[in-house]
Amino acid sequence: MSSQLANTRAVVTGAASGIGRAIAQELSARGAKVIACDVNKAGLTETLSTLGDGCAEYVCDVSDHAQVEALATHVGATLGGCDFLFANAGVIAARRYTRLTVAEVDWILGVNIRGIWSTTAVFARMMEKQSEGGRICFTGSEHSLGYQHAGAAIYTASKHAVLGLAEILRAEAPKNISVSIFCPGLVATALGAGDRPAGLPEQRSNSEMSARIQARGMPVEEAAHDAVEGTLRGDFYIVTHSHAIHAAEARLNEVKAAFAAQAPFSRNANHYEVNNVIAAVEAEIKGEAL
Repeated sequence: MSSQLANTRAVVTGAASGIGRAIAQELSARGAKVIACDVNKAGLTETLSTLGDGCAEYVCDVSDHAQVEALATHVGATLGGCDFLFANAGVIAARRYTRLTVAEVDWILGVNIRGIWSTTAVFARMMEKQSEGGRICFTGSEHSLGYQHAGAAIYTASKHAVLGLAEILRAEAPKNISVSIFCPGLVATALGAGDRPAGLPEQRSNSEMSARIQARGMPVEEAAHDAVEGTLRGDFYIVTHSHAIHAAEARLNEVKAAFAAQAPFSRNANHYEVNNVIAAVEAEIKGEAL
């Protein structure tokens, strides 16, 4: 076992399988004490059996803010704090845009957006109280960077939102808290094949095809290694699949063309820029208070 992260404390959500399990294993192999979290108790127990001494499991539904608060209390009581948070829990419903149900939409947004916000906000507050700060890694997706494929509307929307959350936390966090967003492409996990909450329609269409596609993804250990390495370096964007640049470039080029045609830069272009407006209003209010 490496001692690179000896005596450090880590929390990984979505750790019952896939990338989350592999991240927990990578951190443990480097010497960290890991609390592996997930709603899937059986999967967590299996994950824990692969981790080193000082690691533990904790059942938590990240879409329930009270459970996330309880998780943080547990981490504080057992580890005394948190040096690394990998907010990795995520779900998907592979269904066409007009075929998604309200229950599926609520489920995906609840885990992928509210769950990510709850986890990162609660642990950022913990890290703010630590003199050493900490490191937070959001798990986004290549879908965060631009259009990838049809059949994943709400998942794609949620991963765009995760990028927005990470950008704002990075801007607002103190300097001793590092923020990263991990944007992997296709990884060999069982994403989409796990248990779905009661009341959601079964996802039968193309299940065999989806499983075969997923199986051809990047090895999960390789993706997890990249996530940990990028977080340790303090990278904001952590990317793994080089082809994803094409989607990012296509979006950027289309946006640039729209601005060039509809709103070309002019001398008064900064007049409405929101940060300039905020600064002006703050100066006015300060002057009025004198």
